[in-house]
This record gives sequence, C-alpha cells and structure tokens, in this order.
Amino acid sequence: MSFERDVELLTTGAALCEPPRASRLELMGPDRERFFGGMVSAAVEGLPPGRGAFGFITDVRGRILASATVLTLEDRLWLEIPRGRGRTIIEHLEKYIVTDQVEILPLGDMASVRVAGPKSREVLADLGAAAARDLTKPWSHTQVEILDYQTRLVREGHSPVPTFSLWQSSAIAPLMAEDLAEAGIPQAGSEATEALRIEHGHPLWGVDYDDSNLPQETGIEDAVDYEKGCYLGQEIVARIHYRGQPARKMCRLVFESGHLPVATGAAIKFDGRSAGTVTSACKSPGSGTPIGLALLPRRAVEALPDARLQVDGRNVRFEPAGG
Repeated sequence: MSFERDVELLTTGAALCEPPRASRLELMGPDRERFFGGMVSAAVEGLPPGRGAFGFITDVRGRILASATVLTLEDRLWLEIPRGRGRTIIEHLEKYIVTDQVEILPLGDMASVRVAGPKSREVLADLGAAAARDLTKPWSHTQVEILDYQTRLVREGHSPVPTFSLWQSSAIAPLMAEDLAEAGIPQAGSEATEALRIEHGHPLWGVDYDDSNLPQETGIEDAVDYEKGCYLGQEIVARIHYRGQPARKMCRLVFESGHLPVATGAAIKFDGRSAGTVTSACKSPGSGTPIGLALLPRRAVEALPDARLQVDGRNVRFEPAGG
C-alpha cells in the first residue's frame, strides 16, 4: 500500500480504514436523556431513536473532560468517547446522580469497523445495507444486516469524506472486517486517514486538545448548542461565546514549500515569543506540503490575515481550524 494510493481510494472510492481509538458507554433508565443533557454541550434531549449528536462533556469550569458522540436508541444512549476516558467519565457522571433513574455502564465489548470514501454509501448498500442510502444526517444510525452480520450502521460527522462506522461486538468486528475486505473493499492505511483529518482541520481530544481546554478553543462550532437547557459549565462556556474571547484557538498550519517534515511537539513562535507547539503534523494529501494543527494564542489569531508564525526558523501560514 502507498500513501498516494490510499488517499485516492478515500477521496474517489471507498476503503476500510482504522476506526477511532475509542471507549464506549451505555446510559439506561427513564431519566437518561434529561440527566445526560445536563452534562454535555450538545442538545440530546428529545432526539428521536436513530439520531445522534456530537458534543463535549464539561466540568464546572467549562473544561472539556471528553468529546462524546451520542447515539439515541429506543431504550438507551450509546456514547463514544476517547479511549482511556471511560472510567473517568463514569465516575464524573455518577457524582451528579441524585434522584435520577439512570445507570451508566461500560460497553467494553463493543468495537467498530469503518468504511470511508465518496462511494462508501453505495458499496455498503450493494452488500446488503440498503439503509446506508438513507443515512444522510451526521450521526444518524440504524440497525442493518450486511454479509449476514447484524450491526448498527452510523453515519459519522466531522469527516473529510463520507464515512460510516459499523458498531459490532469486539469479538465479531475483526471477522466482519475480513469479510468486507474479501467482498472487495480495499484497506487504506492510517497515514492517509490521519492526513485527511489534519487537512480537514478537525482536532482530536487527547491529541490536539484536552481537559485544560474550553469548547471554543477547539473550533468545533457545532459541538455546542447555545440554545439548549443548562448543563455543567454552561455559564462559563456561554460567557466566552458572547464575549468572543477564547484564550486560544485551534488553527491549521501550512508550512513553506520544501519545508522538511515537522514533528509533533515542535515549538512555535509568534513575534519572537513562544506560541505553543504543533499538536498534529503530516504532509498534505493534496500538495505534499507539510501541514499541521496547533492551539495558538488569541494575539496571533487576531493578527490574521497578516500574521506569520515560525517553526524551526521557517515561516508558517495558518488559519482557524475545527472542521
């Protein structure tokens, strides 16, 4: 496999690709939506079964404890959060259960298989999952049968190309992936999917931001619903939104043509002063030029479009990210 071939597959066809490194939780009980709605920045109360949302689980200071994809099923909520955050988030949520009838459980036996690319919808439909054609809204999902496997098909959001995840038990998921490959879906390497993510400007929790950051700093605008009811940390998040003054902002970096590959963690300078580090880096899947992501201070972002950064003594262009 080559990087160029994988990029072409993902941007013109369909390919199996590495799923996100994730932990999954399940919320059950009659108060699950109301309770979790008070803990997350996305609007989840009233979502009908088959719909979903993406938001941030925040603490009382508005800091992001985890990103969270929420899927609404008939009698439960399924959450996908960054790997390794399961126990922390369960303990955090359980602290706020008073009289709520809600139970929070790990879904450790759940995994996913991922198919991405502009032809992924028709490829999945041809293999039996005709419902893929109806999943047009981000985070919409349904139960399907594909190659004799019963699985939950999820239309992902925030993807540079149409992407579907098939949620399956962790014991069955590898077998299903093998059968999909035998059915003719090629495999794309993680280098290509990561490059497309960075070029798209989408940051990841634990890679580009963490629990020291506020929602607005990520640039993921649709992760916060400013018209929903109260949730933990909402007052701080809303105040920053209406004042429009996050301390930092996620930005996409474009290095000079001919610049050597840049390592994550490389120091960034703005006006000769420290301005953070490169959090993700790769070569552009389009131009081959080095690109990256970084959280930059407000003074740098406010200086756009004339601002210039330096990494390793070379000039860097940048623009707000958060796709």
